[in-house]
Amino acid sequence: MFMHIKKIIIEGFKTFRKFELELNKYLNSIVGDNETGKTTVLEAINLVLSCQIDGRNIQYELNPYIFNSDMVKDYFSDLKNGGHPSPPQILIEAYLDDGQSSDLAKLKGTNNLAGEDCPGLYLKVELNENFADDFQEYIRASENPDILPTEYYSTVWRSFADNSVATRHLPFRAKIIDTSLIKGYLGPNKYISRIISDVLENNQRLLLSTAYRKLKHSFMDQEGIGKINEWLETKKGDVTTKKLTIAMDMSARSTWDNSITAHLDDIPFDSVGKGEQCRVQMKLAIEAAGDSNVLLIEEPENHLSHSNMYRLIEEITQKGADRQIVLTTHSNFVLNKLGIDNLKLLSPSGDTMTMKDLSLDTRDYFLKLPGYDTLRLILSAKTILVEGPSDELIVQKAYKKKHGTLPLEDGVDVISVGTSFLRFLEIGKLLNLNVRVVTDNDGKIAALKTKYVDYLDGKVENIKICFSDDAKCKTLEPQLLKANSLEKLNAVLGKAFTSDKKLLSHMSNHKTDTALKVFNSSEDLNFPEYINNAIKK
Repeated sequence: MFMHIKKIIIEGFKTFRKFELELNKYLNSIVGDNETGKTTVLEAINLVLSCQIDGRNIQYELNPYIFNSDMVKDYFSDLKNGGHPSPPQILIEAYLDDGQSSDLAKLKGTNNLAGEDCPGLYLKVELNENFADDFQEYIRASENPDILPTEYYSTVWRSFADNSVATRHLPFRAKIIDTSLIKGYLGPNKYISRIISDVLENNQRLLLSTAYRKLKHSFMDQEGIGKINEWLETKKGDVTTKKLTIAMDMSARSTWDNSITAHLDDIPFDSVGKGEQCRVQMKLAIEAAGDSNVLLIEEPENHLSHSNMYRLIEEITQKGADRQIVLTTHSNFVLNKLGIDNLKLLSPSGDTMTMKDLSLDTRDYFLKLPGYDTLRLILSAKTILVEGPSDELIVQKAYKKKHGTLPLEDGVDVISVGTSFLRFLEIGKLLNLNVRVVTDNDGKIAALKTKYVDYLDGKVENIKICFSDDAKCKTLEPQLLKANSLEKLNAVLGKAFTSDKKLLSHMSNHKTDTALKVFNSSEDLNFPEYINNAIKK
């Protein structure tokens, strides 16, 4: 058994005004559209477990922009309207589960929002009462901008037992791994040097420090340096009354990890491809995590090819077998390969949805076939599922004719899913997604109704199955002919077929080419009723 986070509560921090997320013991894949707070979740977890942000104590990183902007706006609005609101604050709570171990007993208590008796930590950023008068004077001065003066704030980091805590005394650690180089103002080489330093043993770091110090000292023994210093000494009186020379910086700020450059096959790390940089950074960071109980990983797929991403995911799952992993991703492959049932979907409203009730059969299906566009379904405002590329083109053409825009311009995604409709519908049902299915009837109306019996007649809100009741028109091609005419389709295809039979034979044998010509045609075409039903807003 090992320590893991059961739940995280965030109030007033960046994206989140009020937010709660229950976490799985092992794998957690956080997905969501841009600006839903995926990165903020990782930052908050790292912050409450370490009291650090970007590698520095939060007290030295306080600024107005780590507070939830809506909360701050409401605060100043209430003040202007004559109210007396409490100053904005940040609260992050981590509810821990140690598997009945005694290691976290000293952190156990009920000092948390839930009143739950369990081990945990909380971090609070609040107004320092010693500066309350100065704070009030600032915010009530009309000439000051509506920006929170965080110089009057302080941080509190305590356990649920209401004891103060220190990182060195905690029996666990979190490690945040970010291959996107968002901390790259230091440069990728600085980042990799820090990771390498974490990987090395203490005696190896000491050896490097000693060797680097000797190297700097030997700089003075170079003949050319001696001559330069002799020349500088002749300038005594012109520049300064003291002896002027040059030497290597021997202070603590000049250390090996700030000066040594990592190389890959004799090429400086900064000069290799971004994909290789990301892969090496990720693998080294996982190794450097050492005894960290929680790995926080930001978009592991960055800059990686499909095959390299596959190997990296294997590495993550193997190395993280006895750790809790929380990662963000925009990759279908990563989500499916790590198990779609580990999904934590963040919505723009701050709600969280999961698929813990997903059937094992469907979970394994996407695990074995991870290329499916599950994320497109999950992140779309509305989705139309079709069987193949020809259906996709026809649905898009019908949508543009009816609404004047392509579906994606309205936030509607048309996805080809082959014969996996029911797998995707299970996801749609669990997450209450807005889904339409456009499918052929194959001349078997009764069988089709049996297949989709759980979704017909409004049984599942927001899911609609669209098909034709005409058993004679089994597939898309005869449906198109039925909606139009031989002459019109001949014009679209640039053909001169003399019978419906010959036309349908051609269309059926050239499905995608036919659909592409329909899509690009300027003819005023009609579309089957079941497709028109699917594209209604």
